[in-house]
Amino acid sequence: MGDTYEPGRSRWTGITGWLMVGTALGALLCALTPVSPYPPLTAELCFAGASTVFACCWVVASYRARIGPLDKPQTLPRRRRGEDSLPWIFAFGMPFAVAAALMVLFTGSSKTGKEIERLDRTGYAQHRVTIVRLAGDPVHTPPSEDSDGWYNTDLVVRVPFDAGPREIALKAYHTSRSPEPGMRVHAYFAPAHPEEGVTGESFRSSALLLEGFVLVFAVPILIGAGALTKAFMAPYHLEGLRRFRPGVHLPALAILLCGLVLLLPVALEFQVHGYNRLPAFLASFTPALALAWVFVARRRW
Repeated sequence: MGDTYEPGRSRWTGITGWLMVGTALGALLCALTPVSPYPPLTAELCFAGASTVFACCWVVASYRARIGPLDKPQTLPRRRRGEDSLPWIFAFGMPFAVAAALMVLFTGSSKTGKEIERLDRTGYAQHRVTIVRLAGDPVHTPPSEDSDGWYNTDLVVRVPFDAGPREIALKAYHTSRSPEPGMRVHAYFAPAHPEEGVTGESFRSSALLLEGFVLVFAVPILIGAGALTKAFMAPYHLEGLRRFRPGVHLPALAILLCGLVLLLPVALEFQVHGYNRLPAFLASFTPALALAWVFVARRRW
């Protein structure tokens, strides 16, 4: 059963609609950056909450702007500022919304984030140290198609702390060439705080790996997905979507709200029946589902 009245436009539907889109884009940018390195994801939640409020305001404003029966004579809509940008927003907003949900999924814990911030304040960083002696026989991994090969062994290194050099053992250290006494290698420590220890690998290794994956693989995929979606869109496709139709927009907004709720366990760091990452993974599908519903349902309503 379709709508009884033709949805219309007003000053308030335009204002609330663009505020809804703008705050949603703000939430995406904060999640993709990310602005909040660990929970609670305050900025992301504030923008997402504001977008939800403006979406409700847009629905109310749209109901108030209904202009008459559906069987009245149709007139060609007047072109308005911003219509050309909507296909781009819809086309690229969907894949980047999926990416934002996945970035939230991989957000580290607040415990880890606070520990990283504490180590940063102590000056914990990469420095060069000198190998004093080998504490075992190096194990060589030969080169392959995916790597150049490396050596793995236990080392004793001289660490130049501010209070004076100390000899520290590093377990299972990887080097690109055969290690030997006097060779200079990298280690991570805080020169003024020997009590923080010395490691051969960065505590940011997992985060750097994720950032590298995003830059090398995810960004081209997202741009390609946006371009493919845009190829099937035109401004006139979105003309009907700009005017509120309950059968089209309410289910789509409900799907997006469901996705936002599923992200809350990770964003606020709490568990639901022992899970917090699984709901965030499911949330990553909701932007695509909402967009698919809109384009399928608009043929019926």
